[in-house]
Amino acid sequence: MQLSKHIQQSWGALFLFIYASGVLYLSPYKLKDPMHFMAAGVPSLVLVFLSVAFNDGLMEFFAGDVIEETFESIDERTGNEEFYWDADQETQDRIDRMDGKAHRHLVTVLSGLLIGFSLPFAIDYLYGFNYAVLSLAASLVVIYLFGYREYRNLRQVVKSSAKLYNITDED
Repeated sequence: MQLSKHIQQSWGALFLFIYASGVLYLSPYKLKDPMHFMAAGVPSLVLVFLSVAFNDGLMEFFAGDVIEETFESIDERTGNEEFYWDADQETQDRIDRMDGKAHRHLVTVLSGLLIGFSLPFAIDYLYGFNYAVLSLAASLVVIYLFGYREYRNLRQVVKSSAKLYNITDED
């Protein structure tokens, strides 16, 4: 899948862009020209690119145990370790859509963690230490909503991918 499609389909990349735009807009530098806001897209582009490039490692990190359980379950259902390649085209398309959905959750998890951990530093830079301490609460909310909840959704998508492999014909 192309990088632009990954960016278009990910809410996490959009939220990261809005966050970066807000930081640029509120910064003390004269970055009010719309051309400067193209720079706000850089964090989203880098995050999505890295999530595509290191997709397997990131998925293993965030959902490795669930992936292993799911593959074992699929292997028991199909009796074949090459279950994806031996599946019919419709099943492969559904699996590809499920992989895309898992990747969107992964990008949202990464975006949530990046925004949540950088928010106090951005607020400290823009408004000072007192507001940065107050922004810790907002940071925790962002980490919960875009990090932890999407992390659980990611794991659920991986678990539900086993349902795609229904054996219809028994030999």
